[in-house]
Amino acid sequence: MQQAAQASGLLVLLVIITVLARRLSLTELGAYGLVSSLSGYLLVLRNSVASSAVRTMAGAPDDATRAGAFSTAAALYAAVGLVTGVAIAAIGAAIAAGVLSGDLQRRAALGGLMLGGVTAAGLTSTVYLDALRSSLLLTRAAATEIMGVALHLTVMLGLIASDASLTLLIGASGGIPLMSGTLSALVVRRRGLPYRFRRSEVSRLRARELAPTAGYLLVVELSNLVIYSLDRIVLGVFKNAATVGLYEGPVRTHNLFYALGNALAVPTLPASSRYTAEDDSSRLRELVLRGSRYTLALFVPLCVTAIVLSGPLLGIWLGDRFREGDVALSILVSYWLLYGALAVTPGLLVGAGRARAVARYMSLVAVGNLALTLALTPVLGLEGPALGTAIAYFVAFPFVLRLSLSVSPVRLGELASEAWLPAYSLGAVLAAGLVLVRVLAPPENLPGLLAVAVPGLAAYWIAFYTLWMRPSERALVRDTLRSLTGRSQ
Repeated sequence: MQQAAQASGLLVLLVIITVLARRLSLTELGAYGLVSSLSGYLLVLRNSVASSAVRTMAGAPDDATRAGAFSTAAALYAAVGLVTGVAIAAIGAAIAAGVLSGDLQRRAALGGLMLGGVTAAGLTSTVYLDALRSSLLLTRAAATEIMGVALHLTVMLGLIASDASLTLLIGASGGIPLMSGTLSALVVRRRGLPYRFRRSEVSRLRARELAPTAGYLLVVELSNLVIYSLDRIVLGVFKNAATVGLYEGPVRTHNLFYALGNALAVPTLPASSRYTAEDDSSRLRELVLRGSRYTLALFVPLCVTAIVLSGPLLGIWLGDRFREGDVALSILVSYWLLYGALAVTPGLLVGAGRARAVARYMSLVAVGNLALTLALTPVLGLEGPALGTAIAYFVAFPFVLRLSLSVSPVRLGELASEAWLPAYSLGAVLAAGLVLVRVLAPPENLPGLLAVAVPGLAAYWIAFYTLWMRPSERALVRDTLRSLTGRSQ
């Protein structure tokens, strides 16, 4: 359900950018991407506090203790929402002044101001969504997210259909947290959960308990900001807004993989926190070994398909002028071929109390990424930021892998035989087939692209199910499908 929630958000954002790409000029689309992306990338304070709060509430021994921590968390959410909103408004104005000009500069700056207000309110309200997660009501939380995403899509398509100004489009683009947070508050009240903000329960002691983990996670989020946000700004400084517009295709596609990884990490954090608190090494082992096995089998065929079909994908999706970003897309997606096996790692490590080590590695990745991006972008253009991101992550992979294995009773050989061998052997076969199709009969339209991509993905997963899954795992798949369709066993 969490993956479905994340996928719905991504699909909505793709629908919105697809419509805008055909309505706006490249410079307007570049301005939209530069400013609207701040609402996603400037979640550094909220995400650091949220992960720490979920870890604390999920590890609480009873509902009363968990509810007591809620008020302190809510106060912190409000504070970080305000700071984030002000930062978005200020940075949006700075970007508009430094990269854009004329009337476009004014519209983008005003849009950033409006986006800051929407984001501040939205981040404050998401404490209710994380309260649901900390109670392990993960299915209900995910369903609420999906409803919030659907409501946001309705609002954005309504604005686009009514020819709303670029300012209003930018301002409303950050509405998903506000929608899902508000709906989560209604769910909390309707289910009678003990989550009420009480000023008397806001304590410095609880805040200090959250602070160490939140501080390390803030470093992680700031590192993500450098890695995933500054690429557009660097492109805008060294090139122009039109180049940023062309980069929207590769970066939006890459964000599918990034968000999928986050979706897999969300339920991992409360589960890892609970298992660590209960000293349940058996379940921690399964979380790492089987989690890596399944997530890599999910990522590899998606990555291979996006890499091989990057040109047709961008051209059919956004228009022929965006095919220029095919190499950048292939490079940007490539490191997920490795990190698909570590999708459960962030939540696992934070839940196991290793946030400091995660912060150290991510800060090094960020420094390497920024240095490479600044060095390569003036020479290579679109491919510069993509290479900066991919190379930094490839270099960091063995160190992050070692850290992951250090907190779980899993050996490297087990991970290689259980997760890597099945995923990569089938991935090589899929890549060969897609390359052959690309050379002999490249798809030229959406039906043709789907006729190549969908059977390839289906064949991969059917082969994985048939050749590599054990009987007990195949039974798990069948039971899961029955539960999703509402059928009894």
